[in-house]
Amino acid sequence: MDFEIDKREFLKGLGLMQSVAGRRTTLPILSHILLEWEKDSLCLTGTDLETGIREELTARIHQGGKASVSAKKIFEIVKELPEETIHIKKKENQWITIQCGKSVFNLAGLDPEEFPSLPTYSDESFSQVSTNLMKEMIEKTVFAASSEESRYHLNGILISQSKKGEREILRMVATDGHRLSLLDRESQMIRGIEKGIIIPKKGVLEIKKIMGDRDGAEEMKVYFDQTHGFFKMGKSLMVIRLIDGEFPEYEQVIPKGNDKRILMEKGKMYASLRRVSTMASERVEGIKFLVKKNFVELSSYHQDFGDAKEEVEVSYEGPSLEIGFNARYLMEALSVMDKEDVVMELKDEGSPGILKPQSVTEPSNQLCIVMPMRI
Repeated sequence: MDFEIDKREFLKGLGLMQSVAGRRTTLPILSHILLEWEKDSLCLTGTDLETGIREELTARIHQGGKASVSAKKIFEIVKELPEETIHIKKKENQWITIQCGKSVFNLAGLDPEEFPSLPTYSDESFSQVSTNLMKEMIEKTVFAASSEESRYHLNGILISQSKKGEREILRMVATDGHRLSLLDRESQMIRGIEKGIIIPKKGVLEIKKIMGDRDGAEEMKVYFDQTHGFFKMGKSLMVIRLIDGEFPEYEQVIPKGNDKRILMEKGKMYASLRRVSTMASERVEGIKFLVKKNFVELSSYHQDFGDAKEEVEVSYEGPSLEIGFNARYLMEALSVMDKEDVVMELKDEGSPGILKPQSVTEPSNQLCIVMPMRI
């Protein structure tokens, strides 16, 4: 029971497994990966029971078999091997031998039959979606998802689909209770998300990682059942357990009466915020926003180091207003805006601010909401 594989090919597959093969787990098998080899391919599988990845690699199979070994240890070994063909052989008592050039490693393993199997699916159920579209939508929303474990239902992105006339509109929304990011894009029909599903943040970041080095023109196949999302790209399969919880009624928190409209240049405002925030308190990252006719004065104060102030030119004709925001939240919202010209809509010092790209025609298909703070 042995096979040969190119080092680069093997290392690429093992690299994908590292983030899902659990480091801190009470089940030893979850820190392992499953290797299955037959015909002319090697299949690697890793899972933490929330997210699972299966990667098919090209290999020369001499005799089929399977093994389960430490994901971390085999990755460390293969990384240090010379750029040559690697020969792997299954031995007794679940051990494997790894041979490359003049190096030989014997690695202990566990019974591969104990490795948890990934949920099943049928190939006919998948819908196709553009990789570039998925990548863009994830990048423009995931930053606003919560990382607090106590707010489990906010630890992900809500994905839903609806019809506008003849068009299918895919929507992604993320919020941590302090800010919200929403993005609509035209897309093909995706089965199973009409009512909305929540994909955990960790799983979303893994999808982004798998898409990272792919050709953007490649289509991704997706399918959702009641409990899991399935994502296929080339020879990669990712299975993610969906969050079983109610996403907040986010449409109710989108402010309706924000009548103070400030038009700003994204790059200019971002650079000014970045400079002035160097003097903000590290804990709250608060910055004062004083809006006057055709300029905004940004200011920050740090009790140990001092203060900072900067004026930024904007287009604004309304009454003066002073409001506090978290500088990082504003910068992250600005950085994902579709256009260089951004509109900020405010109401008063106690109400959330809206950021959206300037749109002349239809309602904006992107917006970020940032809650104010007392400074």
